[in-house]
Amino acid sequence: MIAQLYNAYLGELYGIVFFNAFAEKYSDDSHNNKWQTLIKVEKLTAQRLKDGLEALGQICPDYDRDMEKKGLEDANKWLPLPWKELVDTMVPWVAPYQQRYQQQADEATEHLTLFTLVADHENAIYDYLLAEQQGNKNALDILTTFIKKYA
Repeated sequence: MIAQLYNAYLGELYGIVFFNAFAEKYSDDSHNNKWQTLIKVEKLTAQRLKDGLEALGQICPDYDRDMEKKGLEDANKWLPLPWKELVDTMVPWVAPYQQRYQQQADEATEHLTLFTLVADHENAIYDYLLAEQQGNKNALDILTTFIKKYA
């Protein structure tokens, strides 16, 4: 179970790099607040996971070269996409992670707080993307609610 949580932690390091690339390089600056909010979600989740995992004896590095490389490669593939197409691409990309993390939380028999954090994090991102896809002007509220809950 700790291995699943550690892999989720590495995924947060990936997400930070991925969303930072968009915050720095995305051609449409009108979405920068969205990127910044997604980065906050990733950083908050990473820190909470790190604290929880290290309390269980699992060392969590602040940096992982493989996650940085993969995050930059994936971001660079999608940076040219216009907003709607980008969101339409990200929804099915995030869906399997959302399902996996929710299933892990549902099946967890220990470390429930950490598994719930990971599931809540992925659910928030997925629900946010769905709301963006549907043109919901209050989509960011989904992410800010997560941040307020875990800050």
